[in-house]
Amino acid sequence: MLQEVNIGRRSGFQSANIEHYRLLIGDELIDEILDLAKALKGVRICQINSTAYGGGVAELLPRIIPILSALGIDCDWRLLHAPSEFFTVSKAFHNALQSKPHELTQGEKDLYSQVNKQSAKLLETSYDVFVVHDPQPAALRAFAGPRDAKWIWRCHIDSSHPDEQVSQFLRPFLEEYDAIVFTMPQFVLPDLRTKRVAFIAPAIDPLATKNMELPLEICKRAMADSGIDPERPVLLQVSRFDPWKNPLGVVRAYQLVKEEMPDVQLVFIGAMAGDDTEGWVLMDQVEEES
Repeated sequence: MLQEVNIGRRSGFQSANIEHYRLLIGDELIDEILDLAKALKGVRICQINSTAYGGGVAELLPRIIPILSALGIDCDWRLLHAPSEFFTVSKAFHNALQSKPHELTQGEKDLYSQVNKQSAKLLETSYDVFVVHDPQPAALRAFAGPRDAKWIWRCHIDSSHPDEQVSQFLRPFLEEYDAIVFTMPQFVLPDLRTKRVAFIAPAIDPLATKNMELPLEICKRAMADSGIDPERPVLLQVSRFDPWKNPLGVVRAYQLVKEEMPDVQLVFIGAMAGDDTEGWVLMDQVEEES
């Protein structure tokens, strides 16, 4: 079977409770969620992506899964099996869906299909719903064969102007899904023939550790430990080291600002995703440009 990610205590699994959000979003929404959950009680969901560390999906699932479990919905998180060279290819596909030109090779097609086919053989058959995240495992549905389960592909990127070669290759895999979820209508992959398209807007979890309020002294101490002067202005970017976050553009903005504000400090806060082979290269470029 595919490797399971054990969330455990680090994400508040023990204390997850939808009632904790009542004061934040109101009785009406909480009651609607509880009513919807009744119809799904006992349903088994399998969330699949390619890394447990770094990136948006790896932050999203540790917050969503405990809440689903608290609502009586059994939800597991499993990872795609893949060699390192697969992630070089899948990262190229990821970029190509976001409009970067890419010359697709037969070797890339074969590697992508082979990894997804092998991983599909490792899927358990007891799940009622599979939710597959982003391009890396997108071909799983096609290789899984006939199943009673429902399949959802969740696209977390803007695929509205994709590279044509890559989109033509991936589109038949995506059209096997029962539903596809995008961030917004403007991000939908063109010419996609699928049974259902839905949208989930970006959101934060106000109760996540990342969003806790911190005492000012702790903030100052953390800045000092990183060599940041709290008395000087800061130009800050918080993101992965990804070309689509445009960190090199932030460096150029910093250089312009510094001409007018010599005391300004440039700060990047980010993490590396386990399935992103370009991150370290881009971070080196940022350091050189800075």
